[in-house]
Amino acid sequence: MPTIGYAQLISRLSLAVRPLAKPAEISGSVNRRVDSADRVLFPRGVAIEDTLVGHLEFALRHEGVNLEVIDALFEHLPPQDLLARLNAAPNGAHIRRACHLWEWLTGQELPAEALPAGGYVDLFPADDYVTAGQPTNDRKFRVRNNALGTADFSPVVRRAALPSAPSLPELLDKARETLASVTDPSLHERALSYLYLSETRSSFEIEREHPSSDKQERFVQLLRRAGETMQVTEDWLVSLQNAVVRDVYSQEASYRTRQNWLEDATGRVTFFPVPQAELARAMRGWDAFINDDHRCTDVLVKAAAAAFGFVYLHPFMDGNGRLHRFLIHHVLTHSGLLPTGTVVPVSAVILKNIPAYLEVLSGFSLPVTRLWRYVRAEEAHVTAHPGSRAYRFFDASREVAFLHSMIQQAVEDEIPRELAWLSGYDKAFAQLDAEFDLPRKDLSALIRMAQSNEGRLSVRRRKQYSHLPADVLDRVEEVVRESFGLTPEDGSEAR
Repeated sequence: MPTIGYAQLISRLSLAVRPLAKPAEISGSVNRRVDSADRVLFPRGVAIEDTLVGHLEFALRHEGVNLEVIDALFEHLPPQDLLARLNAAPNGAHIRRACHLWEWLTGQELPAEALPAGGYVDLFPADDYVTAGQPTNDRKFRVRNNALGTADFSPVVRRAALPSAPSLPELLDKARETLASVTDPSLHERALSYLYLSETRSSFEIEREHPSSDKQERFVQLLRRAGETMQVTEDWLVSLQNAVVRDVYSQEASYRTRQNWLEDATGRVTFFPVPQAELARAMRGWDAFINDDHRCTDVLVKAAAAAFGFVYLHPFMDGNGRLHRFLIHHVLTHSGLLPTGTVVPVSAVILKNIPAYLEVLSGFSLPVTRLWRYVRAEEAHVTAHPGSRAYRFFDASREVAFLHSMIQQAVEDEIPRELAWLSGYDKAFAQLDAEFDLPRKDLSALIRMAQSNEGRLSVRRRKQYSHLPADVLDRVEEVVRESFGLTPEDGSEAR
């Protein structure tokens, strides 16, 4: 079955790009466009010119804007072909978009003679894509460039990926209201401290690390200051990297200066970040994306694209994962939707959804790593790579949907649960401390043990505290159940 559009361009030119999710094909069994689960079918009579420019125009009309494929195509497409088509149809919307893309992506000028007249056309159809809040106009080809970023880094997000409700502002309003409901100033501050510590520990635990108390405190202080920096710079990111890595030997003075990769326990490479030679360009574009408050104005999209884009670029040898999750908080706080000094425990929820998190990460890492060619000895010796376009122009739709789900769970489940735990703990501690003269450390441990076991102390825990009378331990269970709203039946089989 013959391919058309992007699939034909990839096949004809052997472009080093990731596989298309739904390639377009010609089928004699359909008389109109049919979208199936894994491809898009068009009838034999569909209008298309069987040239590189013809397939590009067809793709822009019917398949959307795939910057990765288009950027790869322009390494093979003679600019004279674009000019010839423009001269033949100077007001054609899709050839105008193609010519604008040529100049935008290559940085070269097309010496066009026949210039279009009339209105502007959007580079990205606003009905299908999240677009720039303040686009720029290309007067030459009368194209409105509403991409989310620059030619150095411009993620793409489909509108279909955006959840209809609740919106991010609604979720963050709910988070503020929930925290504001804690009227006791002391408990309110402890609640915030608890959320910050939970987020810190979870972010390190995702990396399978257990930081020291002083490292935990440094990360907590970083989270408390998220959003304060007006401009994200290499120096600022280096200072963050130095604060979050495991030891001084992992601290860096700049972005990485050699190629890195991730591997599994067997030594198999699972991910190659952006090639070292193109890291500077990609990070320049990433910096522009996260610092521009006017192009990508959707905060959820910006947080997801900036954070996941950062971890895909992997600019440091160590600490990228923790910084990637920190950047979520930075964007949310910098936007003003989340006040400084407030945290939404996203990492704590991600830790409970590791398979889904890894699925999102591998959805990008696996197909892009397959484009690399390398020989594995003691180290990976790269013989060929796909360049940086897959990293600079990644489709962040899946990442946006995932982040929204994590924030929603954090706001609707995690924060109320942790506040309820603190309230129950305070109530149980005050009651038992008034009844028994027990060391505070033991009393705290007993409450935690009973609460985590649905209001019961297990046989092993009772043996551990066998020096205490049985009626004291029974009373601990009773008070814990009352304070946390547990019923006796909840823990009837726990022993």
